[in-house]
Amino acid sequence: MHAIASILVALLALLQLQIPAPTGFVNDFAHVLSPEAQARMEAIARQVQERSRGDIAVVTLPNLGGRPVEEVSLRILREWGVGAKAAIGEQARNAGTVILLVPKETSDDGAGHCRIEVGQGAEGFLTDADAGTICRDATPLFQQRDYSGALTQITVRVAEEYARAFNFALDSADTALPPLPTDVGDRAPRGRGGINPIVALVVFFVLLSVLGGLGGRRRSGCGGCIPIFIPMGGGGWGGGGWSGGGWGGGGGWGGGGGGGFGGFGGGGGGSGGGGGSSW
Repeated sequence: MHAIASILVALLALLQLQIPAPTGFVNDFAHVLSPEAQARMEAIARQVQERSRGDIAVVTLPNLGGRPVEEVSLRILREWGVGAKAAIGEQARNAGTVILLVPKETSDDGAGHCRIEVGQGAEGFLTDADAGTICRDATPLFQQRDYSGALTQITVRVAEEYARAFNFALDSADTALPPLPTDVGDRAPRGRGGINPIVALVVFFVLLSVLGGLGGRRRSGCGGCIPIFIPMGGGGWGGGGWSGGGWGGGGGWGGGGGGGFGGFGGGGGGSGGGGGSSW
């Protein structure tokens, strides 16, 4: 039993959610955004940071690896330090927001997800109801696979809430709607095959129990054992997922990026506030 427990601990460690480092304000790990839309959202998020010390992080992921979307977005907020690490009482303290998209075409649960995770410092001007409404209003664009247009619309509306709360103006050239047209959203993102790691883990222990019983009757060490290989598909936690070097076969974590990104504010204080939608 001790050996089985050790194997279980090791496997669970391998399956732990590994959050990649940000490459910019916009991080297109699902490869569904046009360069023009990424540049526009980068400019908007940079204005928010420079004029309020608040942070907006835009993230796309091909799937959630079996995790709830709320868990993933909160971990991104905390581990990336989205929001200012300011003194208690300062308005900018933990005023961070994560805008997360998981396209339906590659999602592991068959549904698309939009989630706006709101840091503790932004909850006063961006409520859970606001976050849910902003995501739902973009659902028609999501359903048309216009991911660039949808996320640009969401980023503009979130930035406008920061502008009102911190009393500054956004550049109209970046925030004018409707969003920029793009043909990137007209193509379904590339699917990622493979076996769900949670299912593979269950199968592993079923086989381990059966083979353990056979081996116990033979009393011959590992004479009754056979090698067991668990294929971890390209879209889960193994080969091409969180812990395997990057999503989407595009060469690492490259996505949004953009010149001049100096990192988020280092706050990351969040308690699970926010809202979203699925389709």
